[in-house]
Amino acid sequence: MGFFDKLTGTRYPDSGVAPLPATEVRAALLALNGPDVPYRVRNALPAEKADLKAVPQ
Repeated sequence: MGFFDKLTGTRYPDSGVAPLPATEVRAALLALNGPDVPYRVRNALPAEKADLKAVPQ
């Protein structure tokens, strides 16, 4: 782990862990939405240059 990874909180998976398909990751992140969380995960707008965005509720 590099210096900037520590500053930004970047974490890497253990070796041997297979990545999930993007559709499964997207579904898992969108499933985080609920009335008891301080944010809402939504599809990003084209101008935001992202796939998903977490915004305060």
